[in-house]
Amino acid sequence: MPLFSKNRNGFNAIAIFLTVIALLSYPASVSSSYSEYEGKINNHLQEGNNALAGGDLQTAIQNYEACLTLDPNQRYCNINLSSALVDLNESEQDEATKQRRTTRAISALRHVLRLHPKDGDAAFNLALLLQDSSRSEDITGEAARLYQIAVEVADMDDGEEDRWDALANMAAAKQELGEFMGPYGARRSYERSIVLLEGMVEDYQDYLDKMLNEVDSAKREYDDEGYNEAQMQINSINAYLSKLYYGYGTVLTELSPSDCLSLMTEESLLMDTKEGTDDNTAKMVCETNAVNAMRLAVDLDGNNVVAMHMLGAMAGEGEEGGNEYKGKGPASNEFVSALFDDFADTFDEKLGALGYNVPRLIGEAAYDWLQMSNGETFESALDAGCGTGLAGRFIRPLVTGPLVGVDLSQKMLDIAAKCTLAKGCGLEEEDATEKEGLEDDDERSQTPLYNKLVSSDLETVTLNELVLDGHGFDLIVAADVLVYLGDIQKLLQNFAILSNESSDDGASLIFSCERIDDEEAPPSGWKLQSSGRYAHSKKYVTEAAMNAGYDLMYYEEIVPRMEKGEPVQGHLFIFAIGGQSFEEGEEYADYDADDYDHVVESVLEEL
Repeated sequence: MPLFSKNRNGFNAIAIFLTVIALLSYPASVSSSYSEYEGKINNHLQEGNNALAGGDLQTAIQNYEACLTLDPNQRYCNINLSSALVDLNESEQDEATKQRRTTRAISALRHVLRLHPKDGDAAFNLALLLQDSSRSEDITGEAARLYQIAVEVADMDDGEEDRWDALANMAAAKQELGEFMGPYGARRSYERSIVLLEGMVEDYQDYLDKMLNEVDSAKREYDDEGYNEAQMQINSINAYLSKLYYGYGTVLTELSPSDCLSLMTEESLLMDTKEGTDDNTAKMVCETNAVNAMRLAVDLDGNNVVAMHMLGAMAGEGEEGGNEYKGKGPASNEFVSALFDDFADTFDEKLGALGYNVPRLIGEAAYDWLQMSNGETFESALDAGCGTGLAGRFIRPLVTGPLVGVDLSQKMLDIAAKCTLAKGCGLEEEDATEKEGLEDDDERSQTPLYNKLVSSDLETVTLNELVLDGHGFDLIVAADVLVYLGDIQKLLQNFAILSNESSDDGASLIFSCERIDDEEAPPSGWKLQSSGRYAHSKKYVTEAAMNAGYDLMYYEEIVPRMEKGEPVQGHLFIFAIGGQSFEEGEEYADYDADDYDHVVESVLEEL
């Protein structure tokens, strides 16, 4: 059964959509009992397959639809129709049309699985389609079960090739669900897919060795095209292996000591488990192998900046010997851009599932600060590291002038650019239409949430790139941006430059970051955690801000989100620069969140 694949690179999951050309097997000489009706069905299937293989997607779809008109239960017409619809969506610009085709493709695959619950190809393709449409926990769970069907079918059929693609995707999905252990858990699935891909690399290497080193190779005409093709395949597989080793390494770091000890008694395809005799030694075995896996990920693909960053986090500050991967500075622009470009389409959904509430906390703090300083609104604001615009939705009602967003990820900015006063950026469709008359308010629906969006580095971006009127900003907010920086001094100094501190009221800076207690912080005041994010102490942040010219106005310990069922330690700061500063010891008034909600509603209606 030939398989045609398209590679979709990702760091959260390895996604390779398989377009399956499934040909019905018929004898060369068809018996007289073979009905004209069945012949028409088979003819449409064959014609559709030929068109699909030749890239004529419209003709392929027409033939598969004709096949299903005759027999709605025809297995391969349903599977291949879904594949053709997905292929056609690759070049489609109209979102409504894409959604309609996707819905049809999902329906066709679900129909096949109702009739044939163990169809591995239908299960695999449906899992990919579902994950492409949503990354909610429920969808991820369903996708994991579907990938497992594809793997189990291959395991039971001696004639079926092992499904490294299904194993890899199942590993990533099971990892998201926290299902690490067992024969179909994330750890074992990563190991199996890695071993299978390494076997493919060995086969290509053997082919190249024979081409170059066989006794009679000098007598043969050198196959330059064959050599280059094999080398390209090796490079492509190594890039996938890099992602798989990255996933494998992160799974090993997430295992509890008891899980690691349990692992010591199980068969492992990649680990030497002899030295793990108790919880502590078993956890050390897991951590050592996790670091080795991450090193392999970097060695296999030097462009895997996410693995490089995580290797620095795993190696730690105290490791002996110079390690170029140690996290001694900010996350690279390449890391941040790659991470969030890959994460952009599912960013809001994922954070919602984690109980992420920093954008709202930032908005409430900005409102409270206005009340305390007797202000009504800010004249301008900069959403630093704006992402998809989640914080902008809460800041916009408090700003009468321009709201500007900056981010390194262009894909994040593309999503934020679609947000208007009435929809997007965290505002659900039902929320956007439930107020009276809102559905008819074309002006609100067409007015962008942001006045300007810029892709740039926050440490070096200038006012000339950002401002619309030549002045600095009255308010700068940064929601969870500092978690990708160790030393924040340069960032805060640039924030001071971008601020409108010459106004009578000065300028304000509100941001959050992850927290490490002053007593536990290293001398630097910040630490790169195993999560790959930085945590900062209150003392360090306050001193860095003061060095940039800021005064601390308010401080609060917060829980930005949940992670693995546990609250993440964070803190929120309000600083001011220029204007009239508050006397030391003057208290910050914490206004009720209901007041903020009322202001948001009333201002949005006026905008």
